[in-house]
Amino acid sequence: MRWSLVLSCGVGFGLVLSVLFTAALFAGAAVSRDFLLADYPPEIQRRYGRARSERGRRVATWVGVLFWGGCCPPLAAGAVLTLSSALGGDVGFAHAAATGAVMFATLTVFDLVILDWVIFAGLRPRVFTLPGTEGMAEYRDLRFHAVAALRGSPLIVVAGLLLGGAVTAIEALS
Repeated sequence: MRWSLVLSCGVGFGLVLSVLFTAALFAGAAVSRDFLLADYPPEIQRRYGRARSERGRRVATWVGVLFWGGCCPPLAAGAVLTLSSALGGDVGFAHAAATGAVMFATLTVFDLVILDWVIFAGLRPRVFTLPGTEGMAEYRDLRFHAVAALRGSPLIVVAGLLLGGAVTAIEALS
């Protein structure tokens, strides 16, 4: 097996996914600052003092649908087709599952380090600062983001299994 191909393909497509995720978050926040309200530390949510707005809910839904439905499947397909071409044939469950897991792991690490720690906690752009919470120390809570990333990490395995299963089914039918 050529695991270096799986790793490079998963990381490469995972970085593209990460850039698109970043663009989606910035676009969503530009339309409605509170669309990610549930992802803020609890102290910031309390100080903000309101529930996510109706507009925030709509933006969260649309960003989710467009990103997870519009970006992820084509990029996963691109990763599998690239891998298939490099391997010279069928990808198989293991390669596809590993590629999906590496893609999602890359997104998870990018989200934690670049988006959460560098941008959200470090740079703190205005578009991600909720009104009335400016200057709160909780924006710099790196542990909060690390714990959230760890809680979401089982999804790395789920993403891999889904891609591996889909590829196996498609290859069995063709």
